[in-house]
This record gives sequence, structure tokens and C-alpha cells, in this order.
Amino acid sequence: MPAANVGSVIDHEAEIERILDGPPGRLAFRALCGVLGRAGSPGPLVERCEQRLAVWPDEVREAPWSWLAALHAGHSRPGWRLARSIALKSLHYSTVDPPFPDPLTQPEFRAITGLDLGSFAADQLAAVVRDLPHWESLRSLRIGFLTEMDGELVADFAAAPGLARFEALNLIDIHEDMWHFEKPPFRPPAGRPLRLRHAGLRAPDLVSLLRSDLVPRLRSADVLVCSAGEARDLAACPELAGVERLAIGFRCGRNGSQPLWEPFFGNVIAEDDEAAEIFFGQADLSGLKALTLQGTPMGLGREGLGARGVAATAGLLPQLTELTLTQLPLGDGPLTRVLGALDPERLEKLALVDVVATDVTAAAFPGSFPRLRRLDLSRNQLTGAGARHLAAEVRFPALAHLDLSGWTSSPYYSRPAVQPIGDDGARAWAGSPHAAGLKSLNLSATGLGSEGLLALLHSARLASLAELDLSGNRLAGWPADVPLPPTVRTVDVSDCGLDDNAIRALTSSGPTPALTAISLAYNTIGTAGAQALAVWDALPGLWQLNLYDNVIGDDGLTALATSRAAQLLVELDLQQDCWNSARRPLAEPLPAEVVDPASFPNLDAIFLGVVDEYHGARYSSGFPPHVREQLATAETTRPELVAFLTHLELSEQETGTGGDRDFRPTAAEKHREHVAEAREFARRMREGAPG
Repeated sequence: MPAANVGSVIDHEAEIERILDGPPGRLAFRALCGVLGRAGSPGPLVERCEQRLAVWPDEVREAPWSWLAALHAGHSRPGWRLARSIALKSLHYSTVDPPFPDPLTQPEFRAITGLDLGSFAADQLAAVVRDLPHWESLRSLRIGFLTEMDGELVADFAAAPGLARFEALNLIDIHEDMWHFEKPPFRPPAGRPLRLRHAGLRAPDLVSLLRSDLVPRLRSADVLVCSAGEARDLAACPELAGVERLAIGFRCGRNGSQPLWEPFFGNVIAEDDEAAEIFFGQADLSGLKALTLQGTPMGLGREGLGARGVAATAGLLPQLTELTLTQLPLGDGPLTRVLGALDPERLEKLALVDVVATDVTAAAFPGSFPRLRRLDLSRNQLTGAGARHLAAEVRFPALAHLDLSGWTSSPYYSRPAVQPIGDDGARAWAGSPHAAGLKSLNLSATGLGSEGLLALLHSARLASLAELDLSGNRLAGWPADVPLPPTVRTVDVSDCGLDDNAIRALTSSGPTPALTAISLAYNTIGTAGAQALAVWDALPGLWQLNLYDNVIGDDGLTALATSRAAQLLVELDLQQDCWNSARRPLAEPLPAEVVDPASFPNLDAIFLGVVDEYHGARYSSGFPPHVREQLATAETTRPELVAFLTHLELSEQETGTGGDRDFRPTAAEKHREHVAEAREFARRMREGAPG
């Protein structure tokens, strides 16, 4: 649905209704709050939003880091009343986290129901324990990587009366490898039952809760098992029969060996296999519907249980509606047996992620999965043949989410792990009858090229597609007069080799009425490309525009800002890496139009300046030091810019050329090498020669 009356004047109530009628999401929530603020936040309209938002999950009603930073700088966003969670950490280089929220003195936080404190966040947990009586609505808390040094803190938390109102609690991250530290025990006092429906704990802590009858409502658990004895003790708990969702990581042994910067099969840990056999052989999991087995990454491979461990789940698999196996050294033999044991008539979600699956695994899929909505085969070794088989030979009438991606990150300092399905695999799915219901399609880092892109864009099958990720592929250009699917809401074409000509073709290809977010990071967009974006008919409806690490000059930035078209944009990223050969000189300020409140009136977050990704440092805020200080203290500076400028950890420099490590000159050649390497590795894995 197109944005309502965007331009110089917005019908605020119509725009709010449009957002509320659409799918829930974090970005949608921020867009709604931005328009609500511009409407003056009248009481009846706020109340109507509150009523309509009641059906949205609390985790998507998230106040972003920028709101927290703005609040610390003295500016309270009008959406706080509607927020139910907070992004406490920034994902951007050298940004400083504001002080931890204080619900006693800051009423903005009293409606928050969930906190994700992140990793190694003992100080934040201590603040929660201290202020728990004032977190009136808090029902969910997550923290990872606590250590034995946090024992007293965890004991205080376990004894806190406010714990009794929690419904979900994670004191572990299921991805933790447990190599370097022990966990402090979590032992709430006996005789005080908890309301927990979900718990994430070390196995001894979960055993203690179950045996003490403290969690009679428990239906979901994440657990780390670190020995065969722990596996046996946990399996002996009859209360597991009531658990419907279980994510388990066996951390009973370790290897750690790996070839340097080469893909490899991984390390099977015999101790993990043994513990898995004990646990799944003895536990009563008769109520289980969803199972996750989580290994650990090891360089360009993975480490954890292998064939024996996963075989121990065989008797359990037929009853599952969801199965996730991730970062495990399994390969085709164990995976084909898993597929043979599942009940295709029952399964709704299947994720086999980074488990060394090849086309042999794809060929082992049964003929029909009538209820499967999510299929994730990312970070494996499928080629076009495997993708073709799945698209043509297996029936997925309910499929809504498909992920066949590899893995990609910064092109400056990391190498992708390509899953080489290529143009052949993309064409197969573009023409598949099972693509008709797809809402999201992820083909990031798959060796996709211009032919595959053209097939996707021409596909009449992708009539329901809302999310499309093509990042990490060398598309090199964009086909003329071929628009994005009209239903697409978010597009990621980061690091795709797009230049000004490609952006001209994209922006002139036709209407994109549903588009709300696009990432164009790590491309070669210059002034002409920015000028094309400035007149793009999609710009008035965008909520997020990511132009990170492009090569846009002042004329392009000014054109984008002065077009006044981006009336609904809530987040804009114009940062560059220090090795970008065309990056802005450190002492040269950005054009004033970029930060003029009239240019992007709905923004709640803006990210500017020059960063050093490799060292995690920041060399510029987008302005010389004296200009930054003036902007940060001026009463007329927009709040989101003040929030950004006052929460930076700067290693400011006045000069510096950089550019001799720009990835762009060799990107196409390296991409070909990575795809060739991935195809060779996939061949070796298919032939059973892990090396």
C-alpha cells in the first residue's frame, strides 16, 4: 500500500492507520512513533495507537539505541509510552552506550516488559537487581556470558522477590562455547514458585529448578550441557515431559584445531556425542514440538556433536513440528537420516544451518511438506543442482520463508562463505510453483549474477514477496526497465558492485509502492547515483536508507537532502570506512543541508562520519571537532543528531588519505575466487572427502 499523502504535507492519521494495518516490525514501530510525534501526540490518537499495538509482539515495540541516547542528551521521544523493549546497545562503530535506564527517575521505562542486556553485562544486571521493584512491567530478561566472578550478583538476583513475576529468563546464550569460564549457580529459594514459561540456564541450574518444583509452568528451555553426568541428571527430570520447545548445546569437550583461512568440515566432539546419546536415550520428551541443537563455530568450520549425537534424536524426530540443527559437523549421511525420520506432514519449520549439507541432502528431501512455512538451508554447500531439486521436485505449498544464503560481512576485513547455488538456483526458484507464497527470500552470498537477478525480477511467481536479500553478490549492474516486485517492502543489495548507472536503472525501472527499507551499503554510489535516489518515486515511502561506505560527494548529498522527498525516513546511514579511496576528508564538514531538520523531518537516528572497521575506531563524526561541539550544544540542533554527536568515542584526526586498502578494485576478482573455492569445497563434501 503506498504511503499516504507524502510530500510537503502528510495526513498523519492516515499514515498511522496505514502502518497499523501493515505487518508488525521494529522499523514499522519507529515509523509510527515518528509520525505520531509530528502529529503532536494528541491523547486520543496515542490511546488509539496503544489499543491497536496490543496485538503486536512486545519485542518489535522496541525503542532503538538512538532514543536512549537522545533521552540521555535531554530529549524524550513521544513513542516511549508505547515502547515495550529497548535496544540498549548500538551496532555502530565507536558509539557509546548511554547510562543504563533508571525507572525510578525516568518514567519512560516503566512500561518496558523485556530487557536484552547483551553479553558480559554484569553491571547492567546489577542495576536491574537493584531497581527491580521499579521495573513495574518487566517480565522478560536475557543476558549472556556471565562468569564465575558474577556469583554474588546472580545469587542476589535469584533471591529477589521481583523474580516471581518473570515469565522468561535467559542467563545463558545458547551460542556460548564455555571454553574460558564457568557459570555461577542460579538457585532461587525453595518454596517460592516462579511463573517462568521459558528459562535459559546451565543444565545443573535447570535440574535444580525442575526438582524443586519451582517452575510448574515451564514450557520452553535453552540449556547448556557440559558433561555426560549433567546430561544424565537432566534426563532424569520427569518434568521435561511438559516442555514443548528445547534448545540444547552440548559443551562436553573441545578440539579447537582448524586450518588457517580455509573452509573445512569441522571437528566432531566424541564427548558431545556421548552426552547426547545419554540425554535423548533417557529423557521423557513426550511433549516436545520444537528442538534446536546448537554447535559452535570454529574458524571456517564448526565443532560439536556429530553423527552419533544426532542419531540419538531419531525416536523424537517424528513428533516435531520444528527442527533446527546449526553449526554442527554433520554432513550428508546424518542429515539424510534425519530427513527420513521427520514427519513431513507435521513439520512447520526446518533449519539445517551450517551443517555441511550438499546437494545429496537436498536430494533426500521427501516429496511433500504440506505445512512447512520456514525452510533455512543457509551457510551450507548446496549448488544449483540442489536448489533446482528443491524448487522442482519437492512440494512446499505453505512455504513463506526461504533462506539459501551463504555468509557475508565487511568486505574490508572478512571473507564470505559462499553457498554456490548461483544463477541456476535463482532461476529455479524464480520459476518454482512453490515460490508463490514466499514472503521472504534470502540469496545473500550465493554467487548470484545478472542472469539470476533478471530471472527473479521477471518472475510472476514471486507475487507475495516482502523481503529480498541479495547482498554479497556481484550483480555489477541493474537491468533497465525491470522494477522490483511490487509487494517488496525491504531490499538488501549491499556489496553488490552497484555504481551510478545501476542506481539510475534501479530508480527509473518502475513503481515500488510497498518499499520501506533498502540497504545499498558497500557499493560505488556517487553524486549521480544520489541525485537519482533524490527523485526516486520510492523515496517518499522509505523508513530506512542505508548508504554506508559509498562514494557520494557534496552535490549528491545536497540533492538527496534538499529534495525534501524522504518525509518518512527514520534512519539514515552515511558513514564511510577510512580505507574508502573516495571518502570525505576528515576535516571537511558535511553539507549543512544533510542535518537540516527540514530535509529528513521524521528521523530518529542518523549515522555520519568516518570509521575504521578493522580496529573498531572512529576518526570523524562528519564534522571537524569545533563544528561538532557547536552542533552538539546548539538548541536548534535536531535531537537525533545531538544524540549521535554526544555518544561517540572519537580518535579524531585532521588529516589522513587512506584508500590503499579499498576493496573495490579487486572485488570482482576476489568474488570469482570465493565462488570457485566454494564450488570446489562443495564437490569435496559431496564426494565424502572432507580432508
